Amino acid sequence: MIRATTVGLLALFCVAALGCAAAKEEKAMLNAPTANVVGAWSGYAGQGAAGVPVNLTLAQTGTDVTGNLTVAARPDLSGPVKGAIQGEILKLSLATATFSQLEVKGDTMTGMTALGQIILRRSK
Repeated sequence: MIRATTVGLLALFCVAALGCAAAKEEKAMLNAPTANVVGAWSGYAGQGAAGVPVNLTLAQTGTDVTGNLTVAARPDLSGPVKGAIQGEILKLSLATATFSQLEVKGDTMTGMTALGQIILRRSK
């Protein structure tokens, strides 16, 4: 009985520690210097055969971001976007949808959307 309780408490501690680590990582990303997201980005959203091409063009003034998003075969997820960047976290929305946050690391942008994982790379 004591062994089962000890194992249970240890497992709970590990889950809590992982949650704290993830929160610290997100806080560090939010407090990082404001990322530059200006330019043309392209990549895919979704996984495997369900993946669709995505093109994103962004302009940035301070932390305000505007642009245009094109998702192949998804006019409901395409059109003008606006949002804000805080540190390395970009939040964008269309008039009809809000995306999950995207993480910006140099010339790569990743995150989760309604289509699944999105990975974009800035064109040079």
